[in-house]
Amino acid sequence: MKLKLNPPLIRDACVALVTALSFGAAMAIQPAPAQGPVPTVLRVMTQPAVPDLQCAPISRAAASPAPVDLDPREIPDDEDVQAALNAARHVVAAQSIPDQRSVGLLGQALPGEPYRVAVWGDSHLAAGFFTQELVKILKLEADQVRTALIPANMNRPGVRLPLRKSCVSPQWRYEPAHAHAAGAASPGPGLVNIHTSQPGASLAWDLRNAAGVAELRQVRVLYQQTAVPLQLAISVDGGPEVEVTLSAAEGPAVLELSGDAPLSVVRVRLVSGDMRLHGLALPVSPSTALQMDVFGFPGATVAGWKHMQPDYMAAWFAQTRYNLVMMEFGTNEGNVKPFDAKGYEVSLRASLKQMRTVFPDAACVLIAPGDRGVLIRRSEKLRNNPSAKVRKKSAKKPSAGKAPARQANVKPSQDSVGGMSKNLLQYTHIHQEIGQIQNAVGQENGCRVWSMLNAMGGQGGAYRWVRQNPPLMARDLIHFTVPGYQQLAQQFARDMGWETNQLLPYLKP
Repeated sequence: MKLKLNPPLIRDACVALVTALSFGAAMAIQPAPAQGPVPTVLRVMTQPAVPDLQCAPISRAAASPAPVDLDPREIPDDEDVQAALNAARHVVAAQSIPDQRSVGLLGQALPGEPYRVAVWGDSHLAAGFFTQELVKILKLEADQVRTALIPANMNRPGVRLPLRKSCVSPQWRYEPAHAHAAGAASPGPGLVNIHTSQPGASLAWDLRNAAGVAELRQVRVLYQQTAVPLQLAISVDGGPEVEVTLSAAEGPAVLELSGDAPLSVVRVRLVSGDMRLHGLALPVSPSTALQMDVFGFPGATVAGWKHMQPDYMAAWFAQTRYNLVMMEFGTNEGNVKPFDAKGYEVSLRASLKQMRTVFPDAACVLIAPGDRGVLIRRSEKLRNNPSAKVRKKSAKKPSAGKAPARQANVKPSQDSVGGMSKNLLQYTHIHQEIGQIQNAVGQENGCRVWSMLNAMGGQGGAYRWVRQNPPLMARDLIHFTVPGYQQLAQQFARDMGWETNQLLPYLKP
């Protein structure tokens, strides 16, 4: 079956009656009044006993075995780290970000409304461990916490979303606004889209909760309406596909699927046209006390805000008043060599100005990057620590009759140019400077700054945290472990007044 959907005609007619279609049962389309994009509403019939969502297998070429690295990068020894810290004491270091321990910095919910938070960031936020711990700290019931907007980063490695499962066929391409012109010109709420023009490309979402129980009677598909009509095939709960044609004014658009009962699994297949998916919008129940929308994308920088079109971006938030906007960026900016402090300051200032055009009244917190360490070659550790060389030689002898492993000719690590003690803190110094720039530019835009580096105890934090038991830092010395993210969230809560009685003063205990 096919439908042609035209929201302006539906809106002008006020009420549209559509011929019943077989979608497991009859379905109808009617207008839904709203600010921002006017949703095209598709009435659907759900099915009982829906099996778990299964993604089609993706064929991948067999990967050739990775060559053995005979001189791997390792965590520096304690004595080398201490030498770097001792040397840094003789250098005038950037000032640390001042402590901002206070209450009332994060805004608060109005009576009868949830406390609404939006968080944009890079890989540190994409996995969700930091924000999940913030939710846990407030000690709310499960039905009091909801997500309203899910970004279009489904199935991206390093991303965890509040979906039971999602499937993305290989024809889709991610478009983060910081790196793609199309993603910036037509941004989704998470500053990332997925795009395809290949017929047959498909998406699927299991909308049930973690226990496998369907709760949502409605889901909104956020997409870009193009001049050429978009033709999709949609299936709900394993029912037969129905083709729909979407035709309206170009720009941000919404297709709402409204079920007769809670929805379990939704599949969308492109039949023809150019499909740019911006994300999903989920209903927020009246019992919600905390709305937590997390938009994290690995590799992201704050420049996504600088490049994006604010009118297009603002369309997704026409009905949402966030109490707090949090922006966690800086690690990827600090990875560019050489780090251009002035260029970063200009980019951050332009980005925060753009953010304020979308959220002029929200409380704002910038999360400055944490400490980052440097891995060094094993051969370099042996050269700088003769006792380690002795231990290395005596630790393992080749078995009789067995040739020793071939040793590669290694060159000094670039990280050690100029002396190991100088470069083990190279990212520490860059991240300190980023934090200082965020503090100055943030004040101009009404944003407070909270530093992950300060929360780690300052210089050398990455090396200390990786040796904790359990480790708080991952062995790449860039990311954190789950306990590490949890500890950072707990410190954030103490520093910034993240408490139920502060954020939700009208919530009855």
